[in-house]
Amino acid sequence: PANCELPPPLLPLLALPPPPLQPQQQLTTAFESTEVGLFWDYENLSVARSHDAADISNRLRALSLRFGRLVERRVYHDPSKVSSVAPNDRSRLDSAGFTLVDCPTRNEKETVDKKIIVDVMHFAITRISRAQAVCVVLMTNDGDYAYMLSRLRDLQVKVVVVYLAGHAADALLHACDHAFSWRADVLMVGEGGNEGGSPEPPVATAAHAAAANSRAKASAKAKRLESGQSGGAKAEKQRLRRWAERQVAGGGG
Repeated sequence: PANCELPPPLLPLLALPPPPLQPQQQLTTAFESTEVGLFWDYENLSVARSHDAADISNRLRALSLRFGRLVERRVYHDPSKVSSVAPNDRSRLDSAGFTLVDCPTRNEKETVDKKIIVDVMHFAITRISRAQAVCVVLMTNDGDYAYMLSRLRDLQVKVVVVYLAGHAADALLHACDHAFSWRADVLMVGEGGNEGGSPEPPVATAAHAAAANSRAKASAKAKRLESGQSGGAKAEKQRLRRWAERQVAGGGG
């Protein structure tokens, strides 16, 4: 027909706004829009020869994707140090999508922590400036990052730490939202929070991680005492040995 206008009753329906998102839809939308950056202090957490760097990369991806879309992955290391990334691991991490950042020591000063701090802040602030939800995953044991992480949380950046139980600074774990054990949740050796080594480790809160870290430190100290490797035990053994040598030299007098 020549007149293609819609019937009057349909016009108000087309003018109605879309229905509001349900709470679950809002959560899903926020999750999908969150951009995740993974920053790895390799000197603190290195891959042993008994583990495959490619497998570790896949596990770190799966862990990071629980918080949003993984858009940045960086590994920081000093190539002149023994603890640096091994050649084979370097190739595999590069193939897995990691950016390897060389951090050579300059004038006897470390550059790893400085580069990580600058890159993490740049990653977070550039996204905050465009109202983009952001999550930072930091792999380290170093408590020097605690202040940076605390300030990021002030800006509503979600902060996740991957740490080695028994070696992490308490200040680091108290400065994050969630934490994962390097050995239990990534290497999956059945130690720490995820004792079963499940492929989907539980998300531990900062308080839970700090408690687990303290338990691991206490356990390690107890083992050193039992094996006689603590400083006090070694000093006592040396004192007794010197006393015995003096007794022998003096004929028991």
